[in-house]
Amino acid sequence: MQSFLKAKFIMNIKSLVIILLACTILFAMPSCKKLADELKGTWDVMTFDTKPEGTMQISFDGNSTAVRILNTESGMKVDSCTYEVIQTPFKKRLIFRDSDMLPGYDDLNGIYRIDKLKNDVIVTTRTTFEDDQREGGEYLRLELRRKH
Repeated sequence: MQSFLKAKFIMNIKSLVIILLACTILFAMPSCKKLADELKGTWDVMTFDTKPEGTMQISFDGNSTAVRILNTESGMKVDSCTYEVIQTPFKKRLIFRDSDMLPGYDDLNGIYRIDKLKNDVIVTTRTTFEDDQREGGEYLRLELRRKH
């Protein structure tokens, strides 16, 4: 009788652990759609350069298209590209594709780790290029503040 109760107790503990694990995963894994919705809108690109070449904005439309606008003294330059949000319970990634270089700025192409997403601020770091064909130079930090 004692071994039966012990086996039943162990089985109940295992069931409880499985249920708690499943609940934790469900609460820790917000949908990609939610993050994509948070990106929608226009964002000012913040720079710490003492002599920035104009001002830049990035607009996310919610349909996987991002438009980057650079305003300089010599005029406006526009770059349109696609983006994808990848989200797992422990990582948030933003991937830009088909971006072109703008005068004085690199293209956006690559995989970015989302370091911070809070209120109206996004901080990302490009960690790699998706195609792995370029060596070095992948590091690019984007700090964005929502335009009101």
